[in-house]
Amino acid sequence: MNASKKILITGGCGFIGLNLVDYLISKTDWDIFILDNLSVGRKKDLEDIKNYSKNRISFYKGEILNKKDVEQVICDCDFVVHLAAQTDVIFSVKNPVDDARVNILGLLNLLNASVEHKIKRFVFASSAAPLGEQDPPVDESKVPSPMSPYGASKLAGEGYCSSYSASFDLSNVVLRFSNVYGLYSFYKGSVIAKFIRQILLGEQPIIFGDGNQTRDFIFASDIAKAVFLSLTVDVPNINNLYQIGTGVEVSINDLYTMIKKELEKNGYNVLDAIYKKPRKGEIYRNFCSINKAKNELDFKPSIKLEEGIEKTVNWFLKYYKKQDTD
Repeated sequence: MNASKKILITGGCGFIGLNLVDYLISKTDWDIFILDNLSVGRKKDLEDIKNYSKNRISFYKGEILNKKDVEQVICDCDFVVHLAAQTDVIFSVKNPVDDARVNILGLLNLLNASVEHKIKRFVFASSAAPLGEQDPPVDESKVPSPMSPYGASKLAGEGYCSSYSASFDLSNVVLRFSNVYGLYSFYKGSVIAKFIRQILLGEQPIIFGDGNQTRDFIFASDIAKAVFLSLTVDVPNINNLYQIGTGVEVSINDLYTMIKKELEKNGYNVLDAIYKKPRKGEIYRNFCSINKAKNELDFKPSIKLEEGIEKTVNWFLKYYKKQDTD
């Protein structure tokens, strides 16, 4: 790799950001610039990743909504990966304006700066939420129909990326992430991290709905691989959209059984989950086809769910043990 390559990652101290930084440090010799407001993660979390390199990572505390903060870090970069976002579906239902402010106006600041500074490739982290309830597997040809304001703001983001390609020749890749889990997910609010935390803290986990709702769970290192490929592969168009997942449909009930089994293997007494009413805005069935990403990015996930849960549980056990000794 060319040593002069520089990449800006927004939200680099968040869960996916930490995994991406860890991956890029091990796979490239790029210099990494991080813009994060530390509303969720901490700078110490960044410094604690396995492959942390003080010489190659530059951290800036700032807001994607602040143009000066964006300008400060983007000026010499070749690539931008935009991960920073409001990602809580339930929050978006209660606070749709705040959700839109962060997810749309923050993105526009990044897109404008990317055009001004001639960024070679812009990668936008989207999700399954823009598609809403669809007959799975979902793919890039499905017509979006978001069920939550979060899904709507992410769909708007996809539209702005497309428009900036057409209007300003900005090369971009939109990645619709499936449900991501894995290492460094201490603050993650999604189901796998939440179940593990609740069990380790002696709480009884809650499943909203009947538990037969399904998701496509992808390990964070596979997401990092997809981002890396989207930056380095000669993509066919100036504006590109890919579903990134495993293509495997898993029910929440089956997921809980796997987590329960793994923690019982480590000596924990795991209670049965409590079932409560389903929450508005949440999709019932969802998994994706990754054929386009396989064909155009040569993307293939390598971590199966059972292995990923084992790795994640072991990481959580070490993390909580470390917190007790600090």
